[in-house]
Amino acid sequence: MNPEKTAERTLVTGLNLETDVDTAMQQLAMTYERYSRRKFNAKPPTKGDKPVKAFHLIQSFAHGECSAEEAHAIGIEWVRRAFGEDYQAMVCTHTDKDHIHNHVLLCPYSLSGKKFNSKWKTLWDIRHASDGICREHGIGIMEQLRAQPDHEPNSMSYGEWLHRRLGDSWKERIRVRIDMLVESAASLNELLSVLEGQGYTIKRGKFISVKAPDQGRAVRLKTLGARYEESRLARRIEKSIANRQPPKSLDEIIDDVMQEFSHETRKLKFVRGVQDDLYALNHQLKIINSEQITSIGEVEGKLSAVRKKISEIENKIRAGEVEAFQIEQYSDMLTKLHLQERDYKSIMDTFNESSSGDYISRMVSEVKARMTEQEKDKLRHLQEQKYEIYIPTNDRYMDYVEHRAVPSAAEYGKVAEGSWYDTEGESIYQRLQSIYDTNKSIYVGFVIKVEGRAFMVDKKGFKELPDFDKPAVEKKQEKSEPKKNKPRR
Repeated sequence: MNPEKTAERTLVTGLNLETDVDTAMQQLAMTYERYSRRKFNAKPPTKGDKPVKAFHLIQSFAHGECSAEEAHAIGIEWVRRAFGEDYQAMVCTHTDKDHIHNHVLLCPYSLSGKKFNSKWKTLWDIRHASDGICREHGIGIMEQLRAQPDHEPNSMSYGEWLHRRLGDSWKERIRVRIDMLVESAASLNELLSVLEGQGYTIKRGKFISVKAPDQGRAVRLKTLGARYEESRLARRIEKSIANRQPPKSLDEIIDDVMQEFSHETRKLKFVRGVQDDLYALNHQLKIINSEQITSIGEVEGKLSAVRKKISEIENKIRAGEVEAFQIEQYSDMLTKLHLQERDYKSIMDTFNESSSGDYISRMVSEVKARMTEQEKDKLRHLQEQKYEIYIPTNDRYMDYVEHRAVPSAAEYGKVAEGSWYDTEGESIYQRLQSIYDTNKSIYVGFVIKVEGRAFMVDKKGFKELPDFDKPAVEKKQEKSEPKKNKPRR
């Protein structure tokens, strides 16, 4: 009900509830306590399912599909048609994104005591009611997209949405792992086999179930979301195979290798000698490719032939067999032959200095061998640097997002890590943005740690948290200590 998101709360309507937030929550709590026979603010049980005190529903519209006022009216009509006239609900229309969307807070019990149970059948009925109302209003881009033959449904319950947003301790990890393997797997069976090789337990049968290495129980693929059903995964793998690039040729691989070492040279500011060696080796590769040399024996033969021609021309000049007008021509020939001799000799020298591996690998190894120990240490240090991603493990997530509470490491759990060396950007904030852009599972409220520094993903960027790792006891002591008066001048 943020005023900035709801046009100063003009797009907020209570159904059988007051529009005022505090009053509405009191009314909703009274209805819940009356029919559930539980206290609304009671602590949730430590075992078993937690009671549902309210449902959170989201209804989204495509960009430009309708105005905010029309979307709000559709949201109100949607609640009445899907649930009836005697349910308590708060409808809030948000305009802070490119797409307008409604948030609905629904009491699980109607005023007559009827309870709403969230399951796939009821979710389907709710979406069907939303589609019907949109058709009546002459809009339906989202419905048209779902009608396309290649559309993959992505509807989910609020609990599943919340797990994805906050990063569930094991379900989200399975999703992320599957998403990674889909890009390289040749079939669903191969994907499952790779998962087994990585320590996951796979149960095959009528439904396929997966269990992470430290997970208590297995979970069916379809409960991870519509994109993870067996048929959907098979389609995703087929699409991935169709979009994969063909294998690279030898020349392309060579270019990639040389570009990689050129990038490292710029990034770590290697000494000029290494850059010169890289240029020389690159030049040798060009000669090998252009002349289609396949063995070191061919290089020896070409070197001998060039030296023989040089000797013949020099002997002619010394013997006076070359006319005056031919001197310039023979001089140019000698210059070109000496360059060829130098090139072939450099290839021979590099080959003789290498002791193992194929020729291209030897030349790359030669570049790396000529790096100083200090330069190797720099590269090793950069490659060992890691960043870590943390998510809140309690229900105070929105307090952190809205800055009503200061995040603490004790209330967060690590869900992922990556190589800081592979991130892009000059400043630390540009590299944090690179992590955010390439990791779709990161949301506002998450914390990224690198080299002992913690940064919370904020709505406006990244906010550093200096005391993130400090124990809560120390923070409380610092807060209770009286501030010392500054001495007067």
